Amino acid sequence: MIKRLRLLTPIFLAVDVALVVAALHTGDCLRKSLPYGMGLAADMSWLTPQVDAAAAAVWVLAFFVVGAHQARRMTERGAWRALVVGDLLGFLFFLAALFFLKVYDFSRLLAAYALAASLVFLLARHWLTSFVLGRLARPLARRVLLIGGGEVGPWVARRLEAMPWGMQLVGVVATDDGLEGFERLGSLKQVAELVRRHGIDQVIVALPAEQHALVEEVIMRLQAEPVRIHFVPDVLELTMIRATVEDFFGVPLVGLREPPIEDAGRLAKRLFDLAVGGVVTLCAAPVMGACALAIKLYDGGPVFFRQKRIGENGMPFDMLKFRSMVVDAEARLKALGIDRSKLDKENPAFKLQHDPRVTPIGRFLRRWSLDELPQLLNVLKGDMSLVGPRPEEAKVVACYSTFHRKRLAVKPGITGPMQVNGRGDLPLKQRLNLELAYIEGWTLWMDLKILAKTIPVVISGKGAY
Repeated sequence: MIKRLRLLTPIFLAVDVALVVAALHTGDCLRKSLPYGMGLAADMSWLTPQVDAAAAAVWVLAFFVVGAHQARRMTERGAWRALVVGDLLGFLFFLAALFFLKVYDFSRLLAAYALAASLVFLLARHWLTSFVLGRLARPLARRVLLIGGGEVGPWVARRLEAMPWGMQLVGVVATDDGLEGFERLGSLKQVAELVRRHGIDQVIVALPAEQHALVEEVIMRLQAEPVRIHFVPDVLELTMIRATVEDFFGVPLVGLREPPIEDAGRLAKRLFDLAVGGVVTLCAAPVMGACALAIKLYDGGPVFFRQKRIGENGMPFDMLKFRSMVVDAEARLKALGIDRSKLDKENPAFKLQHDPRVTPIGRFLRRWSLDELPQLLNVLKGDMSLVGPRPEEAKVVACYSTFHRKRLAVKPGITGPMQVNGRGDLPLKQRLNLELAYIEGWTLWMDLKILAKTIPVVISGKGAY
């Protein structure tokens, strides 16, 4: 279904951009015909071919930024929200484009009419499309029985329930306790009877790696039933992200290392990092200089703290921070009665609150997250991104389950979903799940929202220690 929708997404994008341009002309007509604002000559118009072309270009960019026309997003029930956000963002881009086109006297009333018209047009197109596709798909909708367990079972069940059309999740057969909240129809031994009783068209098997032996049992029990069986591969507990299947001259090839962010998105994210990161680095240079001077004057020790962290695809890199601890921090840890080797085995993600080794300068830097500023250099170098999963030490990564290792498929970030949802107060597993959800649903708009949320989090100081 997603593959077929990908063929339609360029058409939907073209139609939506055309509707926005039509909304601008509708706003122009309303500006001239409604008795509001200053009177205009009949041949007066702000909408030249150059303005129309600029409008089309900026709305394509805006819809791309929010991911409004991604095939996976279009199958979700709340897909209209991305259109609304993309339209509003497009208007901001459009006003900026008018400035560069030297159209300084563009009618604000026209813009207001056009914005209202574009929202009406886009939402009408979305709901009409959903209605037509839903009506066409409803008689053809597959009645699905999910056989699932572990972490992958609930994940697939939530995806199936979120589909507005195409598939109907009738119920589940759980192989463990992981499918709480979904209608359980029976046990694995009853699967053939359940298929007949509920008119099932398709059985989806989504099991963790340790339960893959049950797949053969499912196939044997359904051998006599006219039902489709699909298997959600959980190779090493879903270490691959968005695996692909392609036919290569009759040979089925399964891609297990497909990038979670496609090439266009990866390029946009990198350009965004360079542009925003470059500007922020220049603006923060005086602050960084003051921090470096304060650290040096306090005890004469090194300004920077370098530490090996694990980056994209598991590659180590040197992460930079302003030094916030005393020079002999490791030696003083022993004096506190803490065995580092034992601690690393029991809780490698442990971070000592109210650490006495932190200097007064360091405490101030940590409180306002100023110790993180040198990571802007890591961003410009390409080791990190402005937004992404937290860069972890090798000892923490070694404790990941294979399911959680897929967070290494993207660059780590200075800020990310963990930092805006509790920071250091979050348990490791909850933090990892937040980061996996970020990777799965990434858009450039999501990065912008996380950056915006980071500011109040830094000001509050919660979880910073």
